[in-house]
Amino acid sequence: AFGNVEFHGTIRATKVNVNAKWWSDFVFASDYKIMSLYELEKYIHSNKHLPNIPCEKQVVENGLDVSDMLALHMQKIEELTLYIIALQKEIDKLKNEK
Repeated sequence: AFGNVEFHGTIRATKVNVNAKWWSDFVFASDYKIMSLYELEKYIHSNKHLPNIPCEKQVVENGLDVSDMLALHMQKIEELTLYIIALQKEIDKLKNEK
């Protein structure tokens, strides 16, 4: 095992393997409660960032954990996918009502 390393400058690599502590597939579980788009809008309006994503001040002051941030990004991508699917179903339903 290696200890902590601090490096100031640019790191270039063709591949970086980051050990994930968690991943976001729980978003697709049947009991996952996604916010409504209206709740999400209110949250963004009040907090100026997405839920469960650190705000700018936190990132600037503390940096960010690359593994956690990648998992959080995937969580948001998966949530967006669910929103898109729900919106497409609503569009299809509206088309069929005509």
